[in-house]
Amino acid sequence: MAQEEGGSLSEARARVGALHGITDLAQKLLFYDRWALDYDQDVAALQYRAPRLAVDCLMQALPGPPNAALILDVACGTGLVAAEVRPS
Repeated sequence: MAQEEGGSLSEARARVGALHGITDLAQKLLFYDRWALDYDQDVAALQYRAPRLAVDCLMQALPGPPNAALILDVACGTGLVAAEVRPS
């Protein structure tokens, strides 16, 4: 895990922990609305790897070379997967 810088890692962990405790849909949506300001910072502090892992799986499933594929990301989340799949 990343080293803690100014409490950001512990704060990110606390936010994720709090999120898992919310069962009411309206409260969960409100939580995500408020978290949006810190979300990118938190996933960086947590070294969030799910987008990279998703792209690795996708690339294995493609029938041809990855650079020949057309991939449409239809607003299915944060855009982190699209950022990983985009050619550098």
